[in-house]
Amino acid sequence: MKWQGAKIRELSKDNKISYQGLAKLIGVSRQAVNDWVKGQVPKGNHLVSLCRIFQVNPDLFFSDKTDDRITLPIHRARLSAKVTSEMQNEARLLSKKYVNFFANQKDPEVVPIIKVAEKSLENARKIAKALRDMAEVAEDKPIDYDHTFRLAECLGIKLIFREFPGPIKGYAFYIKILSHRIVFVNNSTNVIDLIFPLLHEFVHAIRDDIPPGLVYSEEEEDFCDNVANFVQFPESYVNEVYENIRSINPASQIKLLKNYASRNGHSLFGIVEAIKRVDPQFNLNVGGANSNLKKNFLTIGEILHKYDDAREYVQTIIELSNIFISNIYSQIDYISDRKLAELLDIESVLDVKEVRVEIKRAFTRPNH
Repeated sequence: MKWQGAKIRELSKDNKISYQGLAKLIGVSRQAVNDWVKGQVPKGNHLVSLCRIFQVNPDLFFSDKTDDRITLPIHRARLSAKVTSEMQNEARLLSKKYVNFFANQKDPEVVPIIKVAEKSLENARKIAKALRDMAEVAEDKPIDYDHTFRLAECLGIKLIFREFPGPIKGYAFYIKILSHRIVFVNNSTNVIDLIFPLLHEFVHAIRDDIPPGLVYSEEEEDFCDNVANFVQFPESYVNEVYENIRSINPASQIKLLKNYASRNGHSLFGIVEAIKRVDPQFNLNVGGANSNLKKNFLTIGEILHKYDDAREYVQTIIELSNIFISNIYSQIDYISDRKLAELLDIESVLDVKEVRVEIKRAFTRPNH
């Protein structure tokens, strides 16, 4: 069992208790609390006090051997939702379902890692250009749905599509299971909302230098946001859009932005944030228009299960997550129907036996 001092940081943040305030409640120094967070195991009576104050079981502060094979999930919660210890715990429980599966996979081949000394806008631009080049996106176009999934494959990231449990209030999250880079994707996410958070999680994956125990860093999240925004919206596209809307009234601005967004498959919120790079004073309420726009697009789950047909499903998921489905094929004869349904989250949607047949067919046909 391994002590997880970072849980104190999470719980303190969730309960709005400072380290100084926590130390006073327990009767120790602030330095003692710092030492616990960094890895020193508190004495028994102090552990009891921690559990009493936060109203948690002592097991929460210790990890088992399975947990040691999973990195701490990296989250950017959607909209105004907060990253909480409950969210982290639910994400870990979800990830645990895949540990034995990836333990039986060979380690990934060499994968890209990008490290920067400074989280500057210039470095964000450089990383974004490298990623856009890798995805082979036209210089003057925003990255679309297809190129985003192509980029995941280029980066060696395995995408796993699931319905997220309620406490995981996000579109996607990055986690490393053993040496495998995984991004879990929430099936209920509309595709125009999905591109930016996927790009954000890809940046986490390729930076691959998150300090152990880090739950949330505003500086890190802002840097990943900047890179993702530059990947999604090249400056030439942003300048074109801004030049066409800057001199017209807000209602006309929204109408024209909807045309751009509909044509190029991106949210209105994203392009408004990108325009703020050009004009920090730009402010436009697009909430209602974005909600209407989303009615014209499907969720990722609806795309996967559009035809309620095993062959169509397998063809679609291979296009979106070829690496992960290749991993499944490599173990297909050793995975039970129950486990296969769990890995693909299809227990109540498709006949798993038919899906098994279609995966085998897809990977044994010529020229795959």
